[in-house]
Parts: sequence; C-alpha cells; structure tokens
Amino acid sequence: MSSVKLLNKEKLDMMFKDYPLYSQENIEDKKVILEIFIPYQNMYWLILEGNCEDDDFIFFGYCHITDSEFGYVSFNELYSLDCDVEFNYYKNAISLNELKIKYEEE
Repeated sequence: MSSVKLLNKEKLDMMFKDYPLYSQENIEDKKVILEIFIPYQNMYWLILEGNCEDDDFIFFGYCHITDSEFGYVSFNELYSLDCDVEFNYYKNAISLNELKIKYEEE
C-alpha cells in the first residue's frame, strides 16, 4: 500500500502504457492495473485503463462510493480528496472479478 500522492505522470504513463482508455472495452475478463482505496471506508476504484489528458490523468474502472458502477475518475480528483487515499499497483494485471470478490467479502 502506498499513498496516491506518490504517483506522478511518468509513473502513470508507465503503468498504463499497455492499457490506454478503451483498450479492454470488448474483453470479458477485464484486468485491474491499479487498486485505489480509502482505508477503513468502503470506497474504492479498481482501475482498468488510463490516459494522460492535458494536465491530468483520466482513469476508467469499477468503483464503489455509495453504489458500485463503471465510470471515470481523474487523478487530480483523487489527489485532492481530503483523506488518505492509498493504492496497490499490479505489475501483472489481476482479474477484475477476483478483486470484486475481495471487496464483497469485507
């Protein structure tokens, strides 16, 4: 686990070089590259894809804040949250379904 504040454009470009936005659109077993969560709260983002756009990095993935859904979130939004936001980077991408089960059990 690491603080999201440790991420920067260069690291994000490296993490998502093989997973730009829309790259997993027609794939049934989608892969998670980055797991972002707020400790001790049931809020998380399971990030599947990402691209640099202007002065921000846009992610697409499965998220749970009050409900679970697929959607977009920007790095700047996550960085500006007024709480600890942590992440796990999966160099070897992991199944979305596998991580969803982890959260459903908690």
